[in-house]
Amino acid sequence: MNFHDVVKILDESVGGPDADVASHGPFWRDVTRDQFVAMKVGGRMLVALGDGARSNLVLSLKGEAPFGSDLPERTKGAVTPRMPSYLPPVPAESIDVIEQWINQGCPE
Repeated sequence: MNFHDVVKILDESVGGPDADVASHGPFWRDVTRDQFVAMKVGGRMLVALGDGARSNLVLSLKGEAPFGSDLPERTKGAVTPRMPSYLPPVPAESIDVIEQWINQGCPE
Protein backbone atom coordinates (compact mmCIF):
# COMPACT_ATOMS: atom_id res chain seq x y z
CA MET A 1 0.00 0.00 0.00
CA ASN A 2 1.30 3.43 -0.94
CA PHE A 3 0.17 7.00 -1.50
CA HIS A 4 -0.78 6.26 -5.12
CA ASP A 5 -3.21 3.58 -3.89
CA VAL A 6 -4.83 6.05 -1.49
CA VAL A 7 -5.28 8.59 -4.28
CA LYS A 8 -6.90 5.90 -6.42
CA ILE A 9 -9.37 4.98 -3.66
CA LEU A 10 -10.28 8.63 -3.10
CA ASP A 11 -10.71 9.23 -6.84
CA GLU A 12 -12.92 6.15 -7.16
CA SER A 13 -15.03 7.37 -4.24
CA VAL A 14 -16.06 10.51 -6.14
CA GLY A 15 -16.54 8.96 -9.58
CA GLY A 16 -13.05 8.90 -11.05
CA PRO A 17 -9.89 10.98 -11.42
CA ASP A 18 -11.63 13.65 -13.48
CA ALA A 19 -14.74 14.01 -11.31
CA ASP A 20 -15.46 17.40 -9.80
CA VAL A 21 -15.49 17.67 -6.01
CA ALA A 22 -17.62 20.66 -5.09
CA SER A 23 -17.32 21.17 -1.35
CA HIS A 24 -13.58 21.07 -0.64
CA GLY A 25 -12.14 20.18 -4.01
CA PRO A 26 -10.02 17.15 -4.84
CA PHE A 27 -7.37 17.92 -2.23
CA TRP A 28 -5.58 14.60 -2.85
CA ARG A 29 -4.82 15.33 -6.49
CA ASP A 30 -1.64 16.99 -7.69
CA VAL A 31 0.06 16.93 -4.27
CA THR A 32 2.97 14.94 -2.96
CA ARG A 33 2.68 12.41 -0.19
CA ASP A 34 4.37 14.87 2.18
CA GLN A 35 1.96 17.66 1.27
CA PHE A 36 -0.98 15.29 1.75
CA VAL A 37 0.22 14.13 5.18
CA ALA A 38 0.71 17.74 6.35
CA MET A 39 -2.61 18.93 4.94
CA LYS A 40 -5.57 20.44 6.76
CA VAL A 41 -9.03 20.20 5.23
CA GLY A 42 -11.80 22.25 6.76
CA GLY A 43 -9.37 23.35 9.45
CA ARG A 44 -8.68 19.76 10.56
CA MET A 45 -5.48 17.79 10.13
CA LEU A 46 -6.22 15.10 7.58
CA VAL A 47 -3.81 12.45 8.86
CA ALA A 48 -2.49 11.52 12.30
CA LEU A 49 0.68 9.63 11.36
CA GLY A 50 0.66 6.15 12.84
CA ASP A 51 -2.94 6.46 14.09
CA GLY A 52 -5.36 5.65 11.31
CA ALA A 53 -8.33 5.21 13.63
CA ARG A 54 -8.05 8.82 14.82
CA SER A 55 -7.19 10.37 11.47
CA ASN A 56 -9.86 12.70 10.14
CA LEU A 57 -9.58 11.09 6.71
CA VAL A 58 -10.67 7.73 8.14
CA LEU A 59 -13.26 9.25 10.47
CA SER A 60 -14.80 11.17 7.56
CA LEU A 61 -15.05 8.06 5.38
CA LYS A 62 -16.58 6.01 8.19
CA GLY A 63 -18.97 8.76 9.27
CA GLU A 64 -17.61 8.88 12.82
CA ALA A 65 -17.64 12.10 14.86
CA PRO A 66 -17.13 14.85 14.02
CA PHE A 67 -18.45 13.47 10.72
CA GLY A 68 -21.76 11.72 10.03
CA SER A 69 -24.30 14.51 10.48
CA ASP A 70 -26.12 13.31 7.36
CA LEU A 71 -26.49 9.66 8.39
CA PRO A 72 -29.97 8.27 9.18
CA GLU A 73 -28.78 7.58 12.72
CA ARG A 74 -26.77 10.76 13.23
CA THR A 75 -23.42 10.15 14.85
CA LYS A 76 -23.23 11.73 18.32
CA GLY A 77 -21.01 14.79 18.09
CA ALA A 78 -21.26 14.95 14.29
CA VAL A 79 -21.12 18.43 12.81
CA THR A 80 -20.36 17.66 9.17
CA PRO A 81 -21.47 14.97 6.69
CA ARG A 82 -19.78 11.63 6.06
CA MET A 83 -17.48 11.79 3.06
CA PRO A 84 -17.88 11.69 0.21
CA SER A 85 -21.04 13.77 0.67
CA TYR A 86 -24.10 12.75 -1.30
CA LEU A 87 -22.31 9.77 -2.87
CA PRO A 88 -22.25 6.09 -1.94
CA PRO A 89 -19.99 5.29 1.02
CA VAL A 90 -16.47 4.07 0.42
CA PRO A 91 -16.35 0.28 0.90
CA ALA A 92 -15.19 -0.76 4.38
CA GLU A 93 -12.33 -2.75 2.83
CA SER A 94 -10.99 0.39 1.14
CA ILE A 95 -11.26 2.41 4.35
CA ASP A 96 -9.37 -0.37 6.15
CA VAL A 97 -6.61 -0.14 3.54
CA ILE A 98 -6.29 3.62 4.10
CA GLU A 99 -6.31 3.15 7.88
CA GLN A 100 -3.53 0.57 7.67
CA TRP A 101 -1.53 2.83 5.36
CA ILE A 102 -1.72 5.58 7.98
CA ASN A 103 -0.83 3.13 10.76
CA GLN A 104 2.29 2.20 8.79
CA GLY A 105 3.39 5.84 8.63
CA CYS A 106 1.94 6.65 5.18
CA PRO A 107 4.63 5.07 2.98
CA GLU A 108 5.33 6.82 -0.31
